[in-house]
Amino acid sequence: MRSNNKVVRVLEVLNARATARQAYQVVLARPTELEVAKNVVCLLLWLETIMGVQVLDSVAAMAPTADASLTLLVMEASALSSYILHGHPLPAPLEGIPTIVALCGVDRLVDLRFFKFHKDLVTRGLAVIRDNLGALLFNDSLLAMLRRFEEDANLSLTPRPLPAPELMAPFVATTRTPPEDSRTAFVAFPECHCHRPSSQDIVNYFEKTLGFGRCIERVETERPGAGQAMKHGIIVFMSEELRDEAMFQETAAFFRVDGHDTWVQLYMPPL
Repeated sequence: MRSNNKVVRVLEVLNARATARQAYQVVLARPTELEVAKNVVCLLLWLETIMGVQVLDSVAAMAPTADASLTLLVMEASALSSYILHGHPLPAPLEGIPTIVALCGVDRLVDLRFFKFHKDLVTRGLAVIRDNLGALLFNDSLLAMLRRFEEDANLSLTPRPLPAPELMAPFVATTRTPPEDSRTAFVAFPECHCHRPSSQDIVNYFEKTLGFGRCIERVETERPGAGQAMKHGIIVFMSEELRDEAMFQETAAFFRVDGHDTWVQLYMPPL
């Protein structure tokens, strides 16, 4: 992976994701099965990419054996991951994901219905995180090399110690999210039983009312259950550039579509 024509090293990725590794160790120490811990951390990493909230900081600060919220978080995230990745039914008691929602600090997007509606998109994102970032974060050998290098560097040795070749290797993404995901935006409506704009209303708002012309490929909205009002949707723009232009270069904003507040937030794929 390259950023501004600069090769990104494995060492840099590990340092940038140190909090994720700490959270992983906390979840493991609970104790938690290895695969469950990996799934939980990958889900939290994905949440950080879409919400811009530092959920992993909170998890890394939890006490493994004394924090009841950690147990609830692992239960919710594990069940949610099994549902998303393998289609396993959610446990009957799991009527929501209150611990995850509270951890994110906002329920405008993140709730159980969000994951049900966006299941395919989340599945793709989690696979990319597991294949790339997870391949480093869950590699005990790499982390041992990093600890040894840091310990040696703190000793002020002469000559200065060098990182192991494995740490200096370029970080190369093995899989990436499809291009469509990079031109996608989430839509959410307030919790009320009032009128909701239709898919065509949303298209007309951006293309006609705001005057951006042909910029949207499609709009999809959820089919709510009995007694529920539509809350979630997605806009797929013609290109990433048109999406950013239609959002006025903002990552998230309220729009008044057909006279109703409509929250639109860019989806930022992990890779």
